[in-house]
Amino acid sequence: MENILNDIKNYNSVIDYIRQEDMKNDQNLTALEYYGNKILKKDYWKYINRYRNYLYNLGINQGEAVAICMLNSPEYEFFFSSLLENGSIASTVSKSFLNADLKAQTVKRGIKKLILSVEFLPELIQNKTFDQMYSGENKECLDTIIFTSAGNYQNDADEEKYNSRDFKELISKLNLPENVNTIYPGETVKTIRNASDIVLPKPYVVNQIATYSNTGGTTGAPKCATHTHKAIISLLMSHRREVYKEFNILNHSRSLLVIPISHITSQFYGLLIRRASNANIIYHPGVFEPQILRQVLIEEQIDDTVLPFGLYYAITRKEFKKGELKLNTATCGGEPTPYIPTIEVNKVLEKAGAEPLVIGTGSTELGSGVMASYGIEGRSNESGYFFPFAKGFLMDPKDGSIITEVGKRGILYSNAPWQMNGYLNDQKSTDEFFNYALDGTIYGTNNDIAEIVGEHKGKPVYSMHGRTSDFVLKNGNTYYPGVSFEDGIVKSVDFESGKFLFDVRDTLQNIPGVMEVQPLIVPIEENNKEGHVVVNVTINPSFNPKDILEVAYKTLRAENNLIPAGIVFRTRFERSLSSDKREVLSLADEKNGYYYINENGEILSVSLNKNEVEYGEVEGEIKILEPPAPKLVYSNIKK
Repeated sequence: MENILNDIKNYNSVIDYIRQEDMKNDQNLTALEYYGNKILKKDYWKYINRYRNYLYNLGINQGEAVAICMLNSPEYEFFFSSLLENGSIASTVSKSFLNADLKAQTVKRGIKKLILSVEFLPELIQNKTFDQMYSGENKECLDTIIFTSAGNYQNDADEEKYNSRDFKELISKLNLPENVNTIYPGETVKTIRNASDIVLPKPYVVNQIATYSNTGGTTGAPKCATHTHKAIISLLMSHRREVYKEFNILNHSRSLLVIPISHITSQFYGLLIRRASNANIIYHPGVFEPQILRQVLIEEQIDDTVLPFGLYYAITRKEFKKGELKLNTATCGGEPTPYIPTIEVNKVLEKAGAEPLVIGTGSTELGSGVMASYGIEGRSNESGYFFPFAKGFLMDPKDGSIITEVGKRGILYSNAPWQMNGYLNDQKSTDEFFNYALDGTIYGTNNDIAEIVGEHKGKPVYSMHGRTSDFVLKNGNTYYPGVSFEDGIVKSVDFESGKFLFDVRDTLQNIPGVMEVQPLIVPIEENNKEGHVVVNVTINPSFNPKDILEVAYKTLRAENNLIPAGIVFRTRFERSLSSDKREVLSLADEKNGYYYINENGEILSVSLNKNEVEYGEVEGEIKILEPPAPKLVYSNIKK
């Protein structure tokens, strides 16, 4: 099996690998669907060639980085794949952190080319993002912007109707400098459709960088991980059927891709692995609405879905009919999922004929995945066993020993051929990540806390509990960070001393309606790390936050554990229901504030005072803020 990875040298790029695999299949099959428009495989590769020519003629060539911020669509895939095959570097921008990431990509990383969906312009205009990008010494910030629209590659009539809107007037509000080469929506598609099918030479870039990807930003200062073509190909090879028997994306599966491609989970797993597995990828932006998602899953005979866990939870609140989902494989990303809600979701899925959730685990640094839960009984939480070619272990930070027994917590270290080659222009952080050598192998860690909970076919099964950077200790009524670092390595700590934190998280996660919980410290005083604990809770929008808070208060009070200073409730599906810690840590973008429980058991609401503090995206160090004074809004909880 190990010899498979030796074949990587036979491919020019990751797209060259996918192309060669795809050419073994019937080219008259459908490659992708979008709003009912089907593109066959033979036409798909024509589009890739034409987009390569188009980008080449724009002067976007090997080694140049291009930032992409687009809605999931065929055109996103055409641009993304063409850049990779040309040897350019695809640097994707997260919609959740649109303004901060755009400035980071351009001003800080020096990227000069941007591909941008016009659907994102209202937010950029409102926030004056481009004015800030071009201010001061950044007059040459961007030299080319290719605007696209979600109308491209719909059926002809729908595309024409969608693109008939006056996008130029909207773009004019950006006040772009005259020297910026501006390509308006529809112009690219028109050029592509009239282009000849000249095939450019394919550069050999397998050892070069393919993508830049922001990490999740747990620390508030996200880094940029870089992955080579070789690394991504090794991930694709690890999911070949002869290697990974449990991987069950079948030939020409109808795969519904919902997690935005700007997420590395979606780039690698949702897009590239499924493209390499001969799937028919289906884009349908409307499915973030649960009712539309239910309809699509039932009526369009979806075999495979890649969704945020919150959407699975939302659609399974209402039972499906027996057999209504046939043999759908349900896959979600690397975010932790709570035990009881996941079990509830799986019961509904299995009754409807689908398979239970497949939950991947990992990090951006490790290609957004080193483990999966295929075949594990009662699969739930961020648990799994290592993929083929990946390996790892738990290290006890008290004494550096390797943990092998079930139930003991430690720090997870991993190694995989598809891990990053390092953080962009940051050797110190790279060295701190790859900080453990064992048997001649260098292992990396994001300092995830985990434990061994069982085994699957002789392999240890690990359960993830969160990052050490989120670990909290309690001293009386004061809470403080329970982990310290020295040169990126966790100093000695006993995870049992902070066990209450895991109990609090598990208690809250198992309340009906709660999908994710993240306890965070909000310092009381500037430059003081001690403070309140504010809990970020993602809930199903059909539940009342007050009712959930009442249950949480009674449960936590009964167990005499933590009474949080506040609870932030989130319901926004467009954020992929991730924890969004870059924003929550500074209580930024929380226009409604958070809920609070006082010593009398009264529920209060904290409003953020805009006159005192200006809240914005966290781009560097975490802002240390004093929580605003609470305001009583509800007071009938019985002690």
